[in-house]
Amino acid sequence: MMNLEERTATHTESGSIQDPTQSSVNASRRKLLVGGAAMIAMAGAPIGSPASASKSPATSDMRGDGQRKETPDTLTTRDGTKIYFKDWGTGQPIVFSHGWPLTADAWDAQMLFLGEHGYRVIAHDRRGHGRSSQPRNGNDMDTYSDDLAELFEFLDLKKAITW
Repeated sequence: MMNLEERTATHTESGSIQDPTQSSVNASRRKLLVGGAAMIAMAGAPIGSPASASKSPATSDMRGDGQRKETPDTLTTRDGTKIYFKDWGTGQPIVFSHGWPLTADAWDAQMLFLGEHGYRVIAHDRRGHGRSSQPRNGNDMDTYSDDLAELFEFLDLKKAITW
């Protein structure tokens, strides 16, 4: 019959004592570290837009009236504030608007799901939030709604569902 020490520990070749559960713990830790590293790598990888995605109308460098230059994911409002937005997919548009202190990223799960199910999904960072400009003035609901109206106009949104 084995005594308690013999049941709970084994001797290694080097003569040190090792807990018999230690090798499985090490294997579990290894799996956790490898899995965690893979998750971190995936989190840093860019998420592709849904399979049904198309390029945004904002991909040109001119607005249409030839006055305001834009990047593929920003709109410059009449007062000069840059508003960041995401525009994925095709179909009936659904527009997501976040509250304080969030950004357009708060809607990614919903946008991916709806974009993959045939909707055009749009989310923006309000002025003063996320990747949009951080202006001193205009951080009020009236200006936020004016910015959203400009985004609707810029993206030519018709029959949009707002969220």
